[in-house]
Amino acid sequence: MKTDELMNLYYSEMNENERYICQYLYENKKDFCKDTIDETARKCGVSKSLLVRFAKHLGLTGFRELKAMLRIEEQESKVTEWNLLETMTESYHKMLDDFLKRDYSRIFESLYHARRVVVYGSGSSQARVASEMKRIFLPEKTLIDLHGHDMCQAIEKNIHKDDMVFLISLSGEADYMINLAKRLRVKGAFLVSVTRMSNNPLSACCDENLYIESVHAEVGEYGDYESTTPYFILIELLYLAYQNYLAGKSDKNEER
Repeated sequence: MKTDELMNLYYSEMNENERYICQYLYENKKDFCKDTIDETARKCGVSKSLLVRFAKHLGLTGFRELKAMLRIEEQESKVTEWNLLETMTESYHKMLDDFLKRDYSRIFESLYHARRVVVYGSGSSQARVASEMKRIFLPEKTLIDLHGHDMCQAIEKNIHKDDMVFLISLSGEADYMINLAKRLRVKGAFLVSVTRMSNNPLSACCDENLYIESVHAEVGEYGDYESTTPYFILIELLYLAYQNYLAGKSDKNEER
């Protein structure tokens, strides 16, 4: 797992100081990589021992391993225009590898038993992903795709504890998405966030998290470029994996 994913995984168990370290790390990765433990402790306003405990809370051996992981991730994220195609292709391969390593049984169990499944996209790109997810899952499950700020109230009003909601966002940091997730969680719905790989508050509010490998680059006069293709790859992989889940469930029923 990447450091951002580890922070999301353990975020709910962290105390206030550890959560502040998460925020500082996310916003200052370059400084975190080059600073000594004393400098990092001073900038975060915490003790060196707390930084070590924070790293161990993430399942690492200590602060040194955390810095080593971050250095590797920073090197992998450096993209220039001339190697964008190569980097993008590598990110797709990594996404495939990471997908195959995960266990999705909890998501699929909820999907299979859910009374209703809502897919909500935060922006125009995410709305297209939600629409495609509805289309591709249609043979197995009827999904409701929604988007737009004005739909938040309708979703909250009509969702119940036996429903499932996919929340698709790029950064996972939009306040209205986070507030929606918190309110839906109180109602007992099973929530799945779909965001780029980063330590984000939306993921921390959800029961399960799905991530895409996101690549940024400055492309000529186009400016900042970020591909949305990984979203579509992810939902197609998810559908194919769900087919395997259903096949396994059918085999078990036949054995009885």
